[in-house]
Amino acid sequence: MAIFKEGDWVQITPTPDTRWEYWSTSHTALCGMLGQITEIELEPNSPNIVHVLVTIYDEDNVAIFQEWFREHHIILTTRYNKFLKDEMEKACDELQEWEKKKKKMLNDSLRRMFGLEDEEEETKRKVSADKKKSSTTQCATSAEDVEEIWEGDTEEYLCEDIDRILQELDELDTQEYDNAWKYPDGAD
Repeated sequence: MAIFKEGDWVQITPTPDTRWEYWSTSHTALCGMLGQITEIELEPNSPNIVHVLVTIYDEDNVAIFQEWFREHHIILTTRYNKFLKDEMEKACDELQEWEKKKKKMLNDSLRRMFGLEDEEEETKRKVSADKKKSSTTQCATSAEDVEEIWEGDTEEYLCEDIDRILQELDELDTQEYDNAWKYPDGAD
């Protein structure tokens, strides 16, 4: 196990330690984050247990969180790893923005090429259609006036009908269609 001192950069373990009685949701929220040790204390009753106060900083090096952990809840790292993590997050966010712009530009060019409406015109058309639907007169009937027409089990009814129709189609397939149309009934 590493020996920690004040000022060391550490990463909080990525999995929560729910067996520790003082573990809380704020500890879980900090899992996997990088921070700096600002204070170290030994347990008064047992000197082999070390508690460490870890301060989490944002990308502008402003302290945003502080929480006590036990020594086995943290992993020794460097400030450079925090810098790399922050830069990776920034690069991923920028990539997502560029992908969004690229997709919009591609969709716009395909719409122009195939003569489709722009997204803005399409949404305006949908909004105006929704307004027309909402402005129409609605029927003023109460739920008491409505009668229920079918009271049987619909699923069984549909399955029986489907089976009957399929059986009738199978019977029709066995007949000769050409001869049935040549001689209508009663025209011998």
